[in-house]
Formats: sequence, C-alpha cells, structure tokens
Amino acid sequence: MLRLEDLVQIGEAAKIKGVSIETLRRWEKAGKLKPVYRTEGNHRRYRVADLLKIDNPNMRFTVIYSRVSTIQRKDNLTTQTAVLSAYCSNQGWENIYSLSDIGSGLNYKKKGLLKLIDLLQRNEVERLVITDKDRLLRFGSELILALCEGNNTEIIILNKPMDIEPEQEMCEDIMAAIAVFSARLYGRRSRRNLKAMQALHEAQEKFLMRY
Repeated sequence: MLRLEDLVQIGEAAKIKGVSIETLRRWEKAGKLKPVYRTEGNHRRYRVADLLKIDNPNMRFTVIYSRVSTIQRKDNLTTQTAVLSAYCSNQGWENIYSLSDIGSGLNYKKKGLLKLIDLLQRNEVERLVITDKDRLLRFGSELILALCEGNNTEIIILNKPMDIEPEQEMCEDIMAAIAVFSARLYGRRSRRNLKAMQALHEAQEKFLMRY
C-alpha cells in the first residue's frame, strides 16, 4: 500500500491518476505537476501526496512524527509509529503522512524534521500527532509548535511512554553532541583542540558514571 510520502516513477504515477504518461509530461510543462526530482538517469520521481493534490489543491494532511536517538532503538521507532497510526485510524482520519528520524534531539537538521517544517511552510498539515513534544527536539520544540499554530495546524500530543527513560535518552543526546563536536576538533588536529577533545572525553566518562 502506497503512503503519501512515497516517491513513484512516472508510469506508476500515471496509473494512480488514471492518465497517460504524456499527460503527466504536459502537466509538468504547464507547471501543474512537477516531479520531486530526477535521477541521474533523468527519470522522474513523483510524490504520492502531490498526485492527490492535483484534484484538491487545498488538501491538508495528518502528519505523524516519531523519533529515537540511536539505531539501537529502531524497534522503539516502529512502536511509536504504530501507536500514532493506530490513534489516527481510531479517529477515522485519512491521508496520513508518516515522518520519522533516527538521531539526536539536539540535531536540528534531521531529514524527517526538515520535511515536517517544509510541509508546515506550505500549509499542508491539518494536524500534527506526536507521542511527546521532545520527539521533535530536545530543546526548541516550541518553535515547531509555534509554526503549527501560525498555520492553523492542530497539535495532538499523546504523552505515551515509549519504554525509554527520559534521563537515559537525554544522556544519549548529549553523547551524540559530544561525538560531533569531538570529530570537528579532531579534524583540526591542533594541540589546543586535542586538549579540548580530551577534556570532553573525560567529562563524558564522568557523566556516564552518573547514569
């Protein structure tokens, strides 16, 4: 079953709309429908959501967003998505757009988060459903929520515990930030930076001993 966020080739896009491939090409020339991108082989890729919006340009979606800090918690990511999807299904909502990330809550450049911001800026989000506001960002989630309010996007926070201790995940987020900062310092390889990196590692070990 295709999801709104899926990308499809031109042939499949034509089947979804019940038109010919040539019609899609004419729509592209007229600016009615443009592919998200073209591959290195110049093959078009269309977003399913964009295909649906052709007949209803004002269509808005229910977006569910889930996140975990590390790949080791991927099972929890699946659980989050399942909980959010089930909630939306019970509410009878259709046109569900699912976004997710594996990355630190301190990272503002996660792919799913950036896509959410893009959808909000295009006023395509009817409602945003999350388990907890910290799923968006560890610090700064209020900015995303303010963007929602500015676009009349309903915000639904389930506050469902996902079997992760808050202190443990915060520790993982901090460790991820230290790892990135250490890599930058190591890349410069100056004596001052190497000393700073050593100090970071010592602080990291002390922090881990507390948890």
